[in-house]
Amino acid sequence: MKHTLLLSFLCCILTITSFAQAPIANVEGHTNAIIGKLTKSLSLKDDQQTKLRGYITEFITQRNTVVAETKANPKAYDAKIKSMHNGFYKKLKTAMTAEQYDSFLQLKPADNDPTNVLSQLYY
Repeated sequence: MKHTLLLSFLCCILTITSFAQAPIANVEGHTNAIIGKLTKSLSLKDDQQTKLRGYITEFITQRNTVVAETKANPKAYDAKIKSMHNGFYKKLKTAMTAEQYDSFLQLKPADNDPTNVLSQLYY
């Protein structure tokens, strides 16, 4: 019973980790899907969409470059991702109103859900 429980736990951990590690092949498609969701949720104006499109594309591209480090050096990966998130969120603050930014933070999915394109911005 212990082994089954431990094996189940490890499978869950590996599954969650694999979601965080997956590089995004179609950056432009993901960016467009994210912009669509954010525009609808945050009532973004055209100029905001343009700025955010650039920020999101840059973030996803950078994220893809460090994904390879996940298995080799998880601590380095976590540190880089945290730093990238901090820089990305600072850029978002400059392109959104305070109310929009607060709403953006509330859009964070509870878990890293690979079916939710917004997960790429938070995990």
